[in-house]
Amino acid sequence: MNSTHPNSRSERIIRMPLSRRGFLLGTSATATLGALTGCAPTDGSQQSVWSTYGVGTGTYNDLAAVANTLTQVNRRQVRLMTSSTGMGRMAPLINGTADLARSGDEYFYAFEGDDEFCSPQWGPQSVRQVWSPQGNYGVLVRKDSGIETVEDLRGRNYPNLVGATSINRKLEAFLNYGGLTRSDTNLVNVSYAGQVEAMKTGQLDALYQNVVGSNVEELASQYPIRWLDLSSDDPARFASWKRLAPIARPGRFSGGAGMAEGESAVNMQYSIPLTALSTRSSDEVQELVTQIHDNFDRYKSATRDTKLFALDKIMLTPMVVPFHDGAVAFFKEKGVWTPGLQARHEALLDREGRLKEAWPGFREAHGKEDGAPKHWFDWKQENLPELPPINDLPETDAAPTDTQETDA
Repeated sequence: MNSTHPNSRSERIIRMPLSRRGFLLGTSATATLGALTGCAPTDGSQQSVWSTYGVGTGTYNDLAAVANTLTQVNRRQVRLMTSSTGMGRMAPLINGTADLARSGDEYFYAFEGDDEFCSPQWGPQSVRQVWSPQGNYGVLVRKDSGIETVEDLRGRNYPNLVGATSINRKLEAFLNYGGLTRSDTNLVNVSYAGQVEAMKTGQLDALYQNVVGSNVEELASQYPIRWLDLSSDDPARFASWKRLAPIARPGRFSGGAGMAEGESAVNMQYSIPLTALSTRSSDEVQELVTQIHDNFDRYKSATRDTKLFALDKIMLTPMVVPFHDGAVAFFKEKGVWTPGLQARHEALLDREGRLKEAWPGFREAHGKEDGAPKHWFDWKQENLPELPPINDLPETDAAPTDTQETDA
């Protein structure tokens, strides 16, 4: 994550409503953050601001499709605020400029007070999940590379993504599955967007991507590719995921770029959820998720990914950040909220209280130290109880995923 001032004018606001063509092409008019002032609607409609990834990304297109539908059907005027950095997406939510945010792992780091949130001006934040569509992400190789398993990555050129700490941790978790560490590979510094070209030119033997998307589809059209499979019943292979990729779980997918009909594999499954602060009205959030659910048939085909906003595609686990009370009320109403989920949810609320109680003293003692994030992580390991497992998952949450397309 790159630091971004909470009120940076580099972030973009996209005014809704938009036509389908408009939001997919990203051609709507934009304004600076300051343009939000005095924008209240005069027709009695609801207005809200959602922060997310940049115009043209799959994550933006999905959210624009949903927002456009809610505008047309429910008179919910939505403005999309865009940023290319995790902090740029989360800071507006935390400082009240945005009502909702669809960011990456930053929602988890904000809740825990980790990484860039382990600083005197931030600390643990009361973030809540609202709606959590699933997606699959993996490591792919060219079929002519001779790499067939994770173990075969030893000594090969492996990505070290610049400015992407959370994805580098996931890349390490992939290696750990095969009994390898980063030091067993030849790490190549490359941007997330630069991976495909680096593979084409031979600088990379493997890369990390969403399992579908125009970039990997284009790569697969030139070079046959293989998604490295993580199928295993051995929990030891996934032991480091709790530390390196706590928001993820193994998930089977099919229909990925370069895959033959009927072919499937297991890779990393996680959500880029829509989030809010705990202080947002429970009634408001329940009304929002009800509208997202009730209007699903209207937007499900707007992009390749919006089908994953269906209730039976929502990821309720691994739950590492509590859901908003309004979302919980909706899930209970629909019969998908179990006692195990409730116990985990309550344990996370207890964890939040302990984090916030400990933070002022920790900030005073270590807040300005370079090693503060590690000290904070170690303190949590030593002082916070383990979260309870969820053993009564609803059948929908345990189901294999469809593929998702996003450039985020």
